[in-house]
Amino acid sequence: MPGTTVARRTRGALARRGSPALSALARLIDNTGASARSTSVFGDPVVSEGVTVVPVARVTALTAMGGGSSRLLTAVGDGAGGTGFVRIRPAGFLVLDGDGTRFQAIRQPATMLAIPLAVVAAAAATRIVGVSVREARRRRRDRAAREGARGEERSG
Repeated sequence: MPGTTVARRTRGALARRGSPALSALARLIDNTGASARSTSVFGDPVVSEGVTVVPVARVTALTAMGGGSSRLLTAVGDGAGGTGFVRIRPAGFLVLDGDGTRFQAIRQPATMLAIPLAVVAAAAATRIVGVSVREARRRRRDRAAREGARGEERSG
């Protein structure tokens, strides 16, 4: 994450290299990580009649990058590239009242359907492939039988 010691050391090392491409990578780290802070996970609390509700989100962050430099006699240069992805989805909310604190999950219907749909799709694909293989074998067997019958007619 952006505030960790490792991230600060990495950004510092990239900045010291003085390369425009590497400084772009340092900016990528900062910009992607800035979206994935704890303020993205816990929303602003809502208070009503002694009950406080705090929205909670699930954050997924991915940063991929690479770079290199050439030290050949004919060409000296460097290059780098990268991308970042941050996904923030609602996960539920915390309810703080006189009885204590509890977490209420928000159900994701699409997520709950993903596994059963994947099983149905895999079963259908297996069935289609099985039928196709059997049909191809039947056609090959029929063709061989026809060619065998023609060979017997010619020889007889």
